[in-house]
Amino acid sequence: MAAALLEDVGGAHGYADYLEAIGDPTHPEHQNMRIWGPERFDPTVIDRQALDATVNALSERWKPRRHKLRSKQTSSAN
Repeated sequence: MAAALLEDVGGAHGYADYLEAIGDPTHPEHQNMRIWGPERFDPTVIDRQALDATVNALSERWKPRRHKLRSKQTSSAN
């Protein structure tokens, strides 16, 4: 079973089309999508460990970075 969404499926619309095609043996693209996609695919199964690892990696990458504060320099030209 697939652990993640398929790559190169064409976004949300492509994924919906893919699900429709693999779920209907009479669909004109059924056989092509079965060959193109993974051997076993169940869109209702989620690999929680893979999902957690991906989210954690993204959260580290997108974590706000601390910026060094610049001290205000006051001019004492009186």
